[in-house]
Formats: sequence, structure tokens, C-alpha cells
Amino acid sequence: MDDIEIVIPKAAEWAPRELDNMSVEALHEYVEDLQRELTRVQSEIGNRHVVRSEADAIFKK
Repeated sequence: MDDIEIVIPKAAEWAPRELDNMSVEALHEYVEDLQRELTRVQSEIGNRHVVRSEADAIFKK
């Protein structure tokens, strides 16, 4: 069976922030926001690997 991958386009509203006018404090907050989002995405990737492994075990791929 072929692997089917659904590609979801990037949200049009997301774009890197303009950094030139941000204060050091604002930059730190931005880094913290990005780190939280990265952690969330990495967790989701891990969850999907677990689900995929379980499905492969069931169907003995």
C-alpha cells in the first residue's frame, strides 16, 4: 500500500516578525513563544510516530 501524505499549506497569516524594532525584552518573549510552539509541534510528531508504530504492528507492515 502506498503511503499517502496530506500536505497542509502554511497559514497565510503566519510570517516571521520584524525584529529591527523589537526591544531585547520583546525578543526574549518572542523566543519563548517560539520555543513553546516548537515543543508543541515536536510533541505532536512524537505522538504520530507512536500511532504509526502501533498501526504498523497491527497490520505487520
